[in-house]
Amino acid sequence: MKKIIIAILSVTFLVSCENEGSKDVKLDDNEKVVTSFANGAPQIVRELKKSDTGVESVYEKEYYEDGNILKEGPIDNNQRHGYWKTYYRNGNLWNEGYYDHGVRQDSITGYYPDGELKYIGVFDKGQKTGTWLFYDEQGKLKENKVYMKPGEKRETDIYIPAESK
Repeated sequence: MKKIIIAILSVTFLVSCENEGSKDVKLDDNEKVVTSFANGAPQIVRELKKSDTGVESVYEKEYYEDGNILKEGPIDNNQRHGYWKTYYRNGNLWNEGYYDHGVRQDSITGYYPDGELKYIGVFDKGQKTGTWLFYDEQGKLKENKVYMKPGEKRETDIYIPAESK
C-alpha cells in the first residue's frame, strides 16, 4: 500500500511540474524546438524549409520562459538576416530593424514599454552612423546624436527644427 501511495504521489508531482509557469507555444508542422527552458517550455523555435540541399532554417522565434515572444525574424545560414522585431514581456514592440548575416544594418527603431517612440537611427556594418534621434516618454525630441566612422568628417551642421507648440 505504501508503494502505491508513493507511486501516485510521484506521478502527480511530475505531471504538475510539467506545465508550471508557462503558456502553450503552438508549433506548426514545419517548426522545431532548438532549445528549451528547464520547465520544458520552448526557448528558441525555428521554421524549416526544404531546399535542394536538404532542410534549412529560415525563420527564428525566441520566447520568454512564460511563453511570450521575445524576438523573431528571418535567418540565413543560422544568422539573423532581414527584418527582426524584439518585444517586451507585455507583448509591446521593443525595437525593430534589419540585420545582414548577423550584423545590424540599416534602420532601427526603438520604443518604450507603452509603445511610445524612444529612438530611431541607422547602423552601417554593426556601427551606429548618421543622426540618431532620441525621444522622451511623452514623445518629445530630447536629444540627437551624430555618429561618425573613425576619420570621417562632418560636412555640414545638422538642423532639426523645433517642434511646434
